[in-house]
Amino acid sequence: MNSVNVSGKILNLTKAANSNGTKVALGVIGIYRQKDETGKAKYDNVSFIGYGKIGDFLHDGDNVALSGNLNTYQKDVGLDYPITITQINVTHVDNFTPQSKPAVKDIKEHPSTGLDMSSIDEAVDQITIKDSDLPF
Repeated sequence: MNSVNVSGKILNLTKAANSNGTKVALGVIGIYRQKDETGKAKYDNVSFIGYGKIGDFLHDGDNVALSGNLNTYQKDVGLDYPITITQINVTHVDNFTPQSKPAVKDIKEHPSTGLDMSSIDEAVDQITIKDSDLPF
């Protein structure tokens, strides 16, 4: 079975669209290997590709876990023999880097009720529930 799970840091992320208009995310994931004899950390850099919505969960510098399968192909670079490229075809992303969220004071109104949310107490005071609103 061709299945791979890796975790590391996203490097050199490029988001584009292919000729069919499908979103494509290309990049490299730096996977911690071990420390060398001097104590310096070593990393393996493996290229990956993700199609469609996968790119929405990938950001340069994020710590992620990628799941997918290995894909290899040969590329002619003008030498006597073509080189073999190995990359991860990403099917699932777990992003461990916290994404920025708006602060509570930046929220002007509640998305579903439209109430002013600048003060929670004021918003609670504005809610009026009638007996006819209750399901029982």
